[in-house]
Amino acid sequence: MTVVKLSRRNQMVLPKAAREALGVKPGGRLLVLIEGKSVRLIPEPEDWSEWIYGLGAEVWKSQGGGEAFLKGERGSWEKQN
Repeated sequence: MTVVKLSRRNQMVLPKAAREALGVKPGGRLLVLIEGKSVRLIPEPEDWSEWIYGLGAEVWKSQGGGEAFLKGERGSWEKQN
């Protein structure tokens, strides 16, 4: 654990140990994720498509998967005609 101090402009220096752990270099970008009263820093993904791939998989699975969704959608189309 390291304590950092905010400047008058609300800026801080990211400690060396944190920079090394995150693998960021000068000019690198970080995502700031706020979860309640906690904040997480993660390096910005190089490939956003790859980073978000699979998000929501648990939701799809709990709903019966993509095939169940398509079946329901197609069924609703038939009811309209």
